Amino acid sequence: MAEEKREPSFNPEQPRPEKPSFDQPEEIIQPEVKEKETKIIPSEKIAEKKPKKTPAVAFPTVKKKIIKPEVKSETLKNIENILSQDLEEIYQNLPDNLRAKFKEEGEETAFKIEGLLNQAKIVVYKIIDLIKNWLAIIPQVNKFFLEQETKIKTERILALKNKKIN
Repeated sequence: MAEEKREPSFNPEQPRPEKPSFDQPEEIIQPEVKEKETKIIPSEKIAEKKPKKTPAVAFPTVKKKIIKPEVKSETLKNIENILSQDLEEIYQNLPDNLRAKFKEEGEETAFKIEGLLNQAKIVVYKIIDLIKNWLAIIPQVNKFFLEQETKIKTERILALKNKKIN
């Protein structure tokens, strides 16, 4: 029969291993770090290695002048009608300089919206931004009024597009 090996049990004759005392902090032994050798490279070689960056030039922003068609399409007329609905009184109360700007921006907005509607994929937030920016020309406009009118006009324009498709 095979004899089983047992681990030796506690022997009082053997000395006990020392327990760490908490009175003295242990020394932390960190591995030695060898310093890297540094090579001295002449400044001419450093300049050759660095990619040369061109200085940043700020170009003036130029507002694109949109060429409006001489003959308005049926869709463009309908978009302009939708945009001008419920704004007659506000338009009449505008000062002359703002009235001309409001009209011009409205025609530009209608033209841009027509271009967006002619695309295969309609991006609604762009239409909303165009209308909101156009209505923001009105001085002291209430933001709730602006949001409400934007929503109504966007829904009517999208309904116009859906009617055109069907």
